[in-house]
Amino acid sequence: MTLSSPLRVLALTVLVTACATSPKPLSAPKPSEPRYVIGFLTLRPTTPEAAEEARAQEARLLAALTELTRNTPIDMVRPTVTVPASFEQAPALAREAKVNLLLWGDVTVDAGRLTVKLSAFETLLSLPSSFWPMEYAAGDTKRPEALSLDALRLSQAVLQETLLPMMMLDQPTNTRAVLEALVVKHPKDWVDWNMDIIQRRWGMLGRLLRDGALTEKGYRAALDDVLAWRKDHAATLSSDIKEAFYSVGLARGLLLQSKPQAVVDLLAPIVERMPKDLESRLLLGRAQLALGHAEDAANTLEPLAREGTSAGATRIYVAAVSALPDGASRASTALDTLVEKNPEDAMAHLLRHLTAPGTRDASALKAFTAAHPGEDWPLPLARYLAGEAPTFGPDPNEEDPADHGVRLRRIQLHYYLGESMLAGRLPGKAGVVDPKQARQHFEAALATHAFHHPTYDVADFQREQLARTPPAETP
Repeated sequence: MTLSSPLRVLALTVLVTACATSPKPLSAPKPSEPRYVIGFLTLRPTTPEAAEEARAQEARLLAALTELTRNTPIDMVRPTVTVPASFEQAPALAREAKVNLLLWGDVTVDAGRLTVKLSAFETLLSLPSSFWPMEYAAGDTKRPEALSLDALRLSQAVLQETLLPMMMLDQPTNTRAVLEALVVKHPKDWVDWNMDIIQRRWGMLGRLLRDGALTEKGYRAALDDVLAWRKDHAATLSSDIKEAFYSVGLARGLLLQSKPQAVVDLLAPIVERMPKDLESRLLLGRAQLALGHAEDAANTLEPLAREGTSAGATRIYVAAVSALPDGASRASTALDTLVEKNPEDAMAHLLRHLTAPGTRDASALKAFTAAHPGEDWPLPLARYLAGEAPTFGPDPNEEDPADHGVRLRRIQLHYYLGESMLAGRLPGKAGVVDPKQARQHFEAALATHAFHHPTYDVADFQREQLARTPPAETP
């Protein structure tokens, strides 16, 4: 049977709505994690006198990298591409070499003084790295020993560069294997000097796995290192920033274990001492709200709502003020401020459309999508939620879950559908509030493990809110 055009659109709309209201489980067997490839280019002597030194240090670095990557998911290859003359050339050369990370360096000898300078480019993050220059005086009898230790230090630093992209690609097994290789091999090696960074990475792995105990363990150890240093040194801006950063990571682990009071005890002094630290204030407000202290949470988050620079902070602030006497006007003001400060951000416009109190038509969201006709996510979803399109395009749930871009589209899909069901603003089901389906969508968003995406924390907050005080379901 062939459907007429109006009936085809109606059928597609019904199908999309059914998919939107019944999120598919994301528990299919996970494919094996691909190996990570580091391409190590020949070190480049910048002067004829440096050629022999370049060959010798290249051999040391290769030996250190080979030893460190043994029993890890990292492959070392020696591409034949040109050594980049600048960071601008690195992305194309990394693609040509088919590597995840491209590593190269320059070696200089000037009046007997040796300098070795390494650089790298990571493809997922599009991130150039410039490692510290290693300098050795002429006639130093301990120069070979120093060169060997620096080869180990640099190799450990290179391995550390692979951890964040592995986590962003949802590769916890690979991440754990590399972390287990990053242990102290020699006194004063890179790991020995930067143990707090390794502990923080363990904490991040816990967050990726939603393992609150592992998250807490890693960040607590990193924080303890900073606090131990502070016992014998005056506080510095750097140590203050580290303390706040590691405290926020620890707070995330505590929230995963449903310990909001511990978060308040941890972060309240940080926010008092560093009132402009956004993440500390955001997590403190979230913990206060989890304790049922809506007024305290609103006061904590008010400065962030006035700034209008964080969509997540504004969303949690709106939840905090919703039960307060003047909550509706405060929420509307905060959402309008968010849009005013971020006029090109689709998330700001979607949040205002989906979470503003009272009835709201889709005219403002339609105006935004009309001015942004592209297909970058979440624009197709915004057009669907504004009632302009019967579908949000290809369903990310049907695409390759191992693809990084698919995971980012998938987390946005489920987060915004969850918000639309909480607000009763799903096309075709206007006015119907469905907290059960909303929670399933927030859980599906978290199941992507895309913890670096802005919607992840807000989906986690909403799941926590629904678990504690689910709103009434519309019959």
